[in-house]
Amino acid sequence: MKIRLLVLTLLIIGVHQHIQAQYMLGTTGMMNIPTADRQKPGTVMLGGNYLPKQMMPARFDYNTGNYFVSISFFSFLELAYRETLIKGDYISSKPKYNQQDRSYSIRLCVWKEGKFLPGIALGANDPIADKGANTFQSYYGVITKKIDLNGNIFSSSIGYYIPGSENKPTKNFGNKYKGVFGGISYIPAFCKELKMMAEYDSDGVNVGAAVRLWKHLSMHTFTHDFTCVSGGIRYECTLIH
Repeated sequence: MKIRLLVLTLLIIGVHQHIQAQYMLGTTGMMNIPTADRQKPGTVMLGGNYLPKQMMPARFDYNTGNYFVSISFFSFLELAYRETLIKGDYISSKPKYNQQDRSYSIRLCVWKEGKFLPGIALGANDPIADKGANTFQSYYGVITKKIDLNGNIFSSSIGYYIPGSENKPTKNFGNKYKGVFGGISYIPAFCKELKMMAEYDSDGVNVGAAVRLWKHLSMHTFTHDFTCVSGGIRYECTLIH
């Protein structure tokens, strides 16, 4: 009930803002990689995704989904919380989506992008073990630079994932975030609500797009290595002016 009241409150008091979101994990970035873009203080993102098994760690040999909430308390600090659906046989004779994997993210923008120099951000995904398993654990650094050409906005990012410690449960579940990642995005001058993206997330290539349909609501879809299609919906607002 408390969660429902929180969501309802955010929907009522939110105001429009154009933001850059990492769609799969609910943090700032492209489709499945983080960027060094900054949010306005008080920015909130919440939503959910359909996630095919091809783009998930080895723990998931089935299609699943997640839901998330992200809050930027300051322009340089962002925290995110998400739940990923897990299929298990707990209190059931057949596997069902009756469990969830709880994970967190923190992102710190240590250098603001300037006219010539890129922005720099450091972050961590799933740094806190939940009953011994860190399915999405990784630490990263990333740089981002944008170019505005007659209203057409091009952005490029490159970074590096350092995988977390592999305790027994985490090692068995697998970790897909390790090594170099990067991507590019394009927002056309004729349609500022459309964003097209291509990236390498250290495991495969993602290509897709996001579009804002109303003031606060947006939808996105992308393919992973052209083997599957993922998609989701996101609500965005700013609580502080």
